[in-house]
Amino acid sequence: MSNPDGPIDVLPLGNGRYQVTRGARRTIAFAVAGRDTWVFLDGRSYVVSDTPDGSPRRSRTDEQGALTAPMPATVLTIHVATGQPVKRNDVLMVLEAMKMELPVRSPRDGVVKAIRCEAGALVQPGTTLLELEDDPLALR
Repeated sequence: MSNPDGPIDVLPLGNGRYQVTRGARRTIAFAVAGRDTWVFLDGRSYVVSDTPDGSPRRSRTDEQGALTAPMPATVLTIHVATGQPVKRNDVLMVLEAMKMELPVRSPRDGVVKAIRCEAGALVQPGTTLLELEDDPLALR
């Protein structure tokens, strides 16, 4: 597999874990299959699903500004509070799944509208973790 930044090599490690090598950088990706396949890579969640026309299906929760759990996990820490402005790639919380810590990063700039979980909670795939909204000050 390749991309504009160079070749990508994906090595299955078992139990839904994959080693992803891009140039000299190695990371671990997690994939959980269900109705859709959730892939967790570099603090981001991706939903991979097949649609009849072959185009990717957009997630309703992303359109609503919600971040959901990509796999069964325990919420270790929450680094934000309701009303707090966040920047793209800020670590919002850390989950633990398969004995690995998984940072959940903000997909865009915004404001934390609501936190729907707490530290220590066990969450299932698709569970809403928090909701983001556009920063009203940034829209002026």
